[in-house]
Amino acid sequence: MIDYNIIRSNRRKSIALQVKGGELIVRAPQYVADSYIQQLILKKELWIEEKLQIQNSHLASQKKHTENIDFSNNGSIWINGHNKKVLLLFSHKSSIENSIDEFKVTLLNRYKKATEKEQNKAIKRNVEVWLKEKATKLLISKVDHFSHELNLFPSDIKVRQYKARWGSCNSRGQLSFNYLLLMTPDWVIDYVVVHELCHLKYLNHSNHYWLFVEQSFPRYKEAKQWLKLHQNQLSWPKV
Repeated sequence: MIDYNIIRSNRRKSIALQVKGGELIVRAPQYVADSYIQQLILKKELWIEEKLQIQNSHLASQKKHTENIDFSNNGSIWINGHNKKVLLLFSHKSSIENSIDEFKVTLLNRYKKATEKEQNKAIKRNVEVWLKEKATKLLISKVDHFSHELNLFPSDIKVRQYKARWGSCNSRGQLSFNYLLLMTPDWVIDYVVVHELCHLKYLNHSNHYWLFVEQSFPRYKEAKQWLKLHQNQLSWPKV
């Protein structure tokens, strides 16, 4: 039998099962017998276990990935859904190397004598240029791929940094994407591209729109949840 917490109320007219914080909460009227509640839980056992598994997985992921973006040496940054250590190097030529666990940023030698704040600003500028270049190529390729799959073609594509959105679509059929999407997993980027392409058919968030999104990208709820879960860690800081 699944463990649960019960909250009874004289005002309630029906029973509600809620999975929250990795536990099952039962909200029920005062008059409902415990035996009836237990029968209902047994009947809904598969649904409850699935919800508990998803939430426990997300809670574990949240504990594991608590690092915020930090542009200092030995700081951290999110790339392709992975949190990586930032390593600062110096050379006669600036560059960025993205490896499995590390994100190496090489600044010009003249930054050796710069203050930490100046170095951090230089790291941020170089990273933004790198992200925009990589994200633009990737997003154009993905839009082309999914446009042919959905038979929906935008009039234009723009890639830039936005403060509060991953993408948008306007009435002229122009799509815009946030190059910070490169911080998220590849399949989440796929969702954002499909999300905006679907707006070429439905320029709203109606039930018809979401049904179309689900048909086009069945994992869309999982992608939305990933973005929601990691929104604090993906916040682009000022330096």
